[in-house]
Amino acid sequence: MYILPVAAADVTNRYIQVGSAEPSQSNVDYTIGFTPATASNLGSIRFQFCDNSPLTNVACSLSNGLDITSAGFSAQSGNTGFSSIPSASPATDLLLTRASSAAALVTSSYTFDTITNPTPTNSTTFVRISLYSSIDGTGTPFDIGSVAFSTSQNFSVGAYVPPYLTFCTGQTVAIDCSTTTGSLVGFGELSTTTTRFITSQFSAATNDPTGYNTFVSGQTMTSGNNVINQLTSQTPSIVGQTQFGLNLRQNSAPAVGANPQGVGYGIPAAAYNSVNQFRFNSGDLVASSPNSTEFTRFTASYIVNITEDQNPGVYSTTLVYTAVASF
Repeated sequence: MYILPVAAADVTNRYIQVGSAEPSQSNVDYTIGFTPATASNLGSIRFQFCDNSPLTNVACSLSNGLDITSAGFSAQSGNTGFSSIPSASPATDLLLTRASSAAALVTSSYTFDTITNPTPTNSTTFVRISLYSSIDGTGTPFDIGSVAFSTSQNFSVGAYVPPYLTFCTGQTVAIDCSTTTGSLVGFGELSTTTTRFITSQFSAATNDPTGYNTFVSGQTMTSGNNVINQLTSQTPSIVGQTQFGLNLRQNSAPAVGANPQGVGYGIPAAAYNSVNQFRFNSGDLVASSPNSTEFTRFTASYIVNITEDQNPGVYSTTLVYTAVASF
């Protein structure tokens, strides 16, 4: 006569998801999932946390520092209707109960919160899964299985974004400052009957959260001691007067210049932002952006008018554009 041993079937599709693998981390969520293998009446499920073996026939020792005694049972799916009975569970066990009824062979999951992780780093904890027909985890389980998780030290990833301010000037410049052309422009022969005009360009971008400011400095057109008067306030171009000034707009009188271009937030300063109105004071703010910005290209339009008694000579000036950011 032979006596055949009775063996429990293995649950399938089993897994564990741990909200944090950091050692000693508290208030961690654990979700354990599986699919029952046997369509028996299911009345209770035991989850047993052990640091020594996944096998249900081996005595269980609790992982150092692991605390499941205050775990809350917060979610369930698949085979449902369970509640926890922590008062009947040892420190290694979480026990769920319901009225015993046929187990559905579907993936089921159970979530517990406020668990404290084991203390050691890189330590493995096995979670034994046992399914019972009884409602209190007694008797012989009809399905068993196990899952495992490990603690690990945090791994930090850092990165650094350097501050930048990109600025360029020239007779012409690419919006992104990738190319610039020329540093000298000329009005040619000045006239008492026609306004002379020329242009230059500058472009700027920054990741400074407070943006940038651009200033112009220099002096008006001079030839030795002879001077062409600068426009200290916004003034239209008037033929036959002595005038030197600039703005950052597209004008019609005279027809010169261009409005700011690009996707950036840069804008001309108010004193240089009126069509057909020109001005120049050394140190003036001419353009700015209120925050970090992509490139904006500005076209500076310069005008010169002279009177009939303007002294002859070669008139010139050097203007310097300076962009600053605070960072």
